[in-house]
Amino acid sequence: MPLRPTGTLTMLRRSFVPARPPEPGYPRRRAPMGGALTATPEPMTLEDAQVLALESGPIRGHTLKVLLIRDAPGRSLLPALRDRVESGLESLPRWRQHLMSSPGSPAGLAWQDEAQFRIDRHVREAGGGSPVDEAGLRRIVAAVMTEALDRSEPLWTLDVVPRLADGRWALIWKVHHCLADGVTTMHAGSRLIWTSDPPEVPQSAVRGAPEAPLPGGAEPGRRSAPGLPAQVRAGARLARAVGYRGLLLREFGPLGRLSPLAAPVGGRRVVAFARCELADLYRIGRAVAPHATVNDVLLAAVAGALRTWLLTCAPGAAIKAEVPVSMHRGPVTAEAAGNRDSFLLVSLPVAEPDPLTRLHAVSVATGLRKNRHDARAVYALGRAAARTPSPVRRMVQHLVHSPHEYSLNVSNVPGPSVPVHVLGRRVDSLCSIAEIAPRHALRVAAVSLTGTLFAGLCADPGAISDVDAFARDIELEVGTLLARTGA
Repeated sequence: MPLRPTGTLTMLRRSFVPARPPEPGYPRRRAPMGGALTATPEPMTLEDAQVLALESGPIRGHTLKVLLIRDAPGRSLLPALRDRVESGLESLPRWRQHLMSSPGSPAGLAWQDEAQFRIDRHVREAGGGSPVDEAGLRRIVAAVMTEALDRSEPLWTLDVVPRLADGRWALIWKVHHCLADGVTTMHAGSRLIWTSDPPEVPQSAVRGAPEAPLPGGAEPGRRSAPGLPAQVRAGARLARAVGYRGLLLREFGPLGRLSPLAAPVGGRRVVAFARCELADLYRIGRAVAPHATVNDVLLAAVAGALRTWLLTCAPGAAIKAEVPVSMHRGPVTAEAAGNRDSFLLVSLPVAEPDPLTRLHAVSVATGLRKNRHDARAVYALGRAAARTPSPVRRMVQHLVHSPHEYSLNVSNVPGPSVPVHVLGRRVDSLCSIAEIAPRHALRVAAVSLTGTLFAGLCADPGAISDVDAFARDIELEVGTLLARTGA
């Protein structure tokens, strides 16, 4: 049955159902062996609870970072790696905490120190010890992606593939998005997993989000007290954010013909990887007017790959990308926890046959939304919605996450800009895999490392049978743009 746009009033009527209490299975306060808990549980923020609630059925709430590292030492590396990670955890207390039920707190959940923490439950071997080829590694990554994190434990794991067929080894780092967003995870990696020489200069995390007051007066880090007055204030802020420069009507208009990406999503995943040189992306961006950003070039390459795919299965389908924007203010540290993410909505010109015209259209669209501070308006919308009554909150989430509002998520997080090493061995590549969403069967997540941009693709095989071809098409699109611009 084809999907039909759902009106706002209809969504509001359907959303008036009792709020769901925290899932059973969260532990109450857990005492350590031979002593009492020493730390007071920290309530989970409403924003992070919203991220946690997105995980349901076959949909997972975590992301993966996949590292390929030179000179595989075999299984002997596991004890040294556990020691390295455990020593880093001393400076990152949140990463040793689990979720617990916390009746009376705004989200009904809190973070509590894991008194019986065992590093071997989190840093573990995968792959069976035999050499793994490239296809086998992708299968392992896809399997790790489908496995849910245990919410009674700290919400991360590090799987070690001791030996690849080409002599390297791999790490698959799984982190729940309610624990850390993409930018924070990168900084935590320098504490827990890799080292850099020389030390890396911290980067500002705000990409395409100029400083401006948040619509409705919402401020990052400010918490509203629970209760009716707070909900009334949140409702007023929500109304102001929705009305900010016509945000709701302008950005959340339904797509026309849906693409096959709006197919139902099951429990299986397939993954693929693409790579391109950052210097090439910069050259392409500088060769057009107005100058395009690296992210614009990535979006244009994804648009070209989507066009190639759609011509074979659904010509004429409309595609809109959700492009995450970090809302961290100033340099980010590894201690920053939780999510400070917003997004822009950008229509991808998949009907346009000319690659340069596609790039120009993307660059103009993203520039316009940055100048209007759309990411900050959407961030204010999400923060205000998190503090409204649950029927209103569900209505907003239904609207924002509908396949009629966007087709796929395309993210880009800055990674280490200098060479990094794990246990003294050089990291050759760093890829990101992010989870898809209901009725959004493809996701593209990019991360950079030492002059190279690596794009990880995660898909439901029922919707995209050959995700490897899609990854190759992204690389081909970058090559075409290089040739066309003469960069």
